[in-house]
Amino acid sequence: MKKTHLRYIIWFISTFVLVVGIIYYQAKNTPVSYVQDKPPHGTAMIGGPFTLTDQDGKTRNSNEFRGKFMLIYFGYSYCPDICPLGLQNMGQALNLLQRDREQIVPIFITIDPSRDTVDHLKIYSSNFHPNFIMLTGSQTEIDPVLKLFHIYSAKSTNSENDKDYLMDHSTLIYLMDKDGNFLQHFPHSTAPELLAASIQKYLLPKK
Repeated sequence: MKKTHLRYIIWFISTFVLVVGIIYYQAKNTPVSYVQDKPPHGTAMIGGPFTLTDQDGKTRNSNEFRGKFMLIYFGYSYCPDICPLGLQNMGQALNLLQRDREQIVPIFITIDPSRDTVDHLKIYSSNFHPNFIMLTGSQTEIDPVLKLFHIYSAKSTNSENDKDYLMDHSTLIYLMDKDGNFLQHFPHSTAPELLAASIQKYLLPKK
């Protein structure tokens, strides 16, 4: 074998090994991204049955809301801005739905039951839409519900004392169907017009 041919073979092998090495390195160190071009299948595992106490001291079971859509927000009454905005947007969306709002049950579930007692929620509820059902209970009753809806909540590390603390928490509004199944969620800051329009799509009779 001529030296020229040998050098060519060596060069070819070296180049091949180098290219394979580069490809392997890039594949190993580049994050993989998937383009989803089909609708997701299955039902989101969000929600489930719950039994809590409303602002009138009445025991409420989620089964009693079957046949209506539930619009649920988790928060606490001492929240300075986020929760009031979410509840106001929900209330205004209900007004925009006009008579269709009778198909919707707006529900507020506290993440801070030690302060959000029945009596306190009774007062707090007067600030929002009259259809609101505000629910509380013991911490052992609230915790499983937070888990069902994948709600994060914890006392803020910036709180200065044990009484006037703030809560870090999830801020989504959940829309559940007439069987209590998850349909869609919205940011708490969703404009009432957009929220009402999104809900209206589910209220239309199926063709």
